[in-house]
Amino acid sequence: MGDSNLMDIRLLSDTLARLSSGADFSIRGGVGNSSDYDTYVVFVDPSRKPSWLEVESSKADTQWVVIRAERGRKLSSCDWTALSDVPLSSEKRGEWEVYRQSLRDIPDQSDPFSISWPTRPL
Repeated sequence: MGDSNLMDIRLLSDTLARLSSGADFSIRGGVGNSSDYDTYVVFVDPSRKPSWLEVESSKADTQWVVIRAERGRKLSSCDWTALSDVPLSSEKRGEWEVYRQSLRDIPDQSDPFSISWPTRPL
């Protein structure tokens, strides 16, 4: 979606799924405002469709779920560095400790749409 005013399709889909508890829906076009939402988001059971205001106010919560999952993947991919028998110099071990702590601190950032990810040590 090239237009910065359009909500990311995955974020919208995840938000709708979370808000509507498994209701069937489809997204048939770009959604950037209430009118687009009314036109392009179709629920099989229209009574289950959350309001645009609910979607807008819930998208940050949904994005935090995505961010925490990504953080978990990044932490898991370097769990090996915390093992005592891994042959790392104390300098390298320190770099990995700082990196892993920075990942654990990600939820302390204020904006889930503008995360500053730490750089993985080489």
